[in-house]
Amino acid sequence: MHRPFSGESFISLGRVSRDFATRMGWERDLRLADLRRLWRETMGDPIARVSYPLSLSESEIVVACLSPLWKRELAFLEAEVREKLVRSFPLPDSLTLTFRVVRPFRQEGKIDGPDRAKESKKLELLWKRADEIASALPEPLRERGRAFVLGQLLSGLHLGEGGRRPPRS
Repeated sequence: MHRPFSGESFISLGRVSRDFATRMGWERDLRLADLRRLWRETMGDPIARVSYPLSLSESEIVVACLSPLWKRELAFLEAEVREKLVRSFPLPDSLTLTFRVVRPFRQEGKIDGPDRAKESKKLELLWKRADEIASALPEPLRERGRAFVLGQLLSGLHLGEGGRRPPRS
């Protein structure tokens, strides 16, 4: 008889979710989210208010800046920025930092109030639609199919008849 909590060791939820994200190909997105979180913590105010990591690749971190003035200021502080990042985020020496002015300047993950509720409702509807579409797949493919369909829906593709988007009214 199996006893659920009889001294067995458990794998942390964080590790399970990291493993799942790696299998789904989301590892780069997770690293970028970690970098954004660490950016706020390590850079402090005012730098974190006027800049954020926009993208992350094997060879480059692109940092979005609020204005050309901040872009120039951060370029002057590049060595200090790199030093602060290396303390909390493992970076290869060959990685370049690129500062770019981004308009409109919008830091990801900063959705509050009614916008947060709207976004949450949209995601819930997309998840239900992805679940509905994936339910037609054989059981072994269902979970991966649901993730694929959800990714397609989030990227704005329409999975209706003929693969065409309906006309906007």
